[in-house]
Amino acid sequence: MISVCTLLLAFLHSSFGYQGCLSGMPDLGKTFQLKQIEIEYTSVDGKSVVMIVDNNTNENDSMQLIHQYGVMAYFPANICNYSTLVKIDLLENKIRYISNISCLMGLEILNLKRNRLTRLSNTTFLGLTQLIALDVSENKIIEIEPYALVGLNLNISYIDASKNSLTSVDITNIVMSGPFCFRDFSNNQVSKLTNLEGIVLDTNKTYGPGIVTFQNNPFLTWPEFDKLGVANLVDLGALFDFGFNFEGANFTCDCKMEPFLSLAENVIKRIWRNVYDVKCANPPNLKGMSILNLTMNSQLDMFVCPINVENGCPIKCNCTEKSRQRMLIVDCHDLGLTTLPDHLPKTSFSYELNVCNNSISVLDARDYLKNVSVLKICNNELQRIDIGVIEVIKNITNLSLANNGGFLQSLPRSIQYLTADSLDLRNLTIFCDCDTIWISEWLQFRQVDSDTVYCHTESYGRIKAIAFKDVHGDKCKVKDFKTIIISICIAVVLLIIILTTVISYKFRYEIRILLRRQHNSVGKFQYDIYISFDENNDCLLRWVKQILVPFLDNCGYCTYLPMRDCLPGNINEEDAQNVLHETRCFLVIVSSSYLCQEGRPRTEIEWKYAWDLYVSDKHRKIVMINFDHLPASRVDPPKIKAFIRVRKALDFRNRDGMHLSDIDRAIGHGRKINRQCVSRPAFRARLLRHRPRVSVELSKLA
Repeated sequence: MISVCTLLLAFLHSSFGYQGCLSGMPDLGKTFQLKQIEIEYTSVDGKSVVMIVDNNTNENDSMQLIHQYGVMAYFPANICNYSTLVKIDLLENKIRYISNISCLMGLEILNLKRNRLTRLSNTTFLGLTQLIALDVSENKIIEIEPYALVGLNLNISYIDASKNSLTSVDITNIVMSGPFCFRDFSNNQVSKLTNLEGIVLDTNKTYGPGIVTFQNNPFLTWPEFDKLGVANLVDLGALFDFGFNFEGANFTCDCKMEPFLSLAENVIKRIWRNVYDVKCANPPNLKGMSILNLTMNSQLDMFVCPINVENGCPIKCNCTEKSRQRMLIVDCHDLGLTTLPDHLPKTSFSYELNVCNNSISVLDARDYLKNVSVLKICNNELQRIDIGVIEVIKNITNLSLANNGGFLQSLPRSIQYLTADSLDLRNLTIFCDCDTIWISEWLQFRQVDSDTVYCHTESYGRIKAIAFKDVHGDKCKVKDFKTIIISICIAVVLLIIILTTVISYKFRYEIRILLRRQHNSVGKFQYDIYISFDENNDCLLRWVKQILVPFLDNCGYCTYLPMRDCLPGNINEEDAQNVLHETRCFLVIVSSSYLCQEGRPRTEIEWKYAWDLYVSDKHRKIVMINFDHLPASRVDPPKIKAFIRVRKALDFRNRDGMHLSDIDRAIGHGRKINRQCVSRPAFRARLLRHRPRVSVELSKLA
């Protein structure tokens, strides 16, 4: 069975078009036979029930409830018992709240005009899939929640929410996928449209056709459609197949309205019906003018936004944003300025800056110049243009330096690479010498008024710039040759300096080792030698304990061996630092495993402090033994690599045995033959009991 809603909607659109929709609330009682049910009050506070009074009416009949000008404060308690209700008309009662009426799934018309409603929630009409017409006008509604009037299962074609106290309307209660008749929000206090749910309209759908009216609401600014779900204003005409009525709104016709009107020019007659002639309320020069006519007559250039000092406009300047040209115009002409403005208003557009007729002598680089498309600095006292300016304004389209008094000390050569469509150099005088001879060549092919560009020269005074090369060219050739020779010499010197610097840095440790002069005096130290090696290397450990240490002891050196002279578990950074401060020579035995610092923090600490002492105190020595005969290419630590690279490390000769006398000579002064060496007796005694003769070779230890 075709629903009454579907028949009515088809009837209105086919018979009357939109004018039929505008004619008012549909009256199903005149078109279809509905059985009337009545109200019986159950209390003096407006509570009631509904009842059937016609004996010929049964519960399966289509019914209507009409109770106008009553004192009903609540929906009837048993309303859900009458699920075949099609129409409810409760005009001018005292209802403050709409109870759960989702049970009335056949309801198609609901008239609650002139009641006392204050709020419509998004569950108020939930489940009323057949509802076609809703009148909640002349209530006291201050809020309509998002999706209260439009939802997945709501297809309300006629909505009248006029003459309430709404201050905003959410976009979700306006747009509807598919046709509708009317959304009336007129005569409220609506000043803005919102998008509280952050919806983005689907470009694959068409919303409408239908009419939405906001007549006689205090709108001051045009709705920002990009914040109302329209991701791109270009899609606006495709999305909305319905019209708006903003009659009576006090619109300011400015740059915020212009983008919508520009992009909707081809659909403006459809979106903005001719029957609604909306006019500008501001600014004064557009007051009373038809917005539709201004759009159709291509007069949207007049829709601008003035910017005041509080929003960044320089003092005394006039700033105007023109969204049509995507330009912010800053007019500071004839204000007695001596420099460029310190700042410009923030904008997403490019700038046009006019500082003509001032006393500016220097065109210096400002951050905002990179966003300037048009720069007019004519009729000033320009004497200098900073080199960095041309790089900043490389994207400029229009540059005017015309009619500047005096003469420019120089013109940056990079100006010839500007891609500006318009370059005005009329009556500009430039100081010219051999360095600026390029100006003559440039003016010959640059499309400027070259006859009024002049050169100021020491020899010839003021001449046309385009002729400077012909007059002064021969003198510049000699200077150019000298300049080339000097430039080559400077380049060679710079190259030598750079190479020397690079080499010095790369081999800085090698240079320090080679140039270091050892102090001849012994100095006062508690220990002669601090031995550092990888104690986890068994072969190396046996050589140190059985050969190296006994040899050094026999030579009279006072040695410090951490594994022997430090209590177990007591090896830390502070102990190593204290001992190294009291030691003259740091003997490091480099092996492959010694270079793997991970898991060996002690050897890393030892080397760090030993190197610092070696650099700062010329009494100190570092003696390095290359136990594994490692080439420098296999060593990563740069300081150890430097010792090996300059051959300051003693190579351990695996086959012939180590010449221990080489170690003795490398250590040099400082034998403590006549002094008792301080060490840990328990460990020394254990070591000396097993000490063999010094001549034992490594091959016998393996």
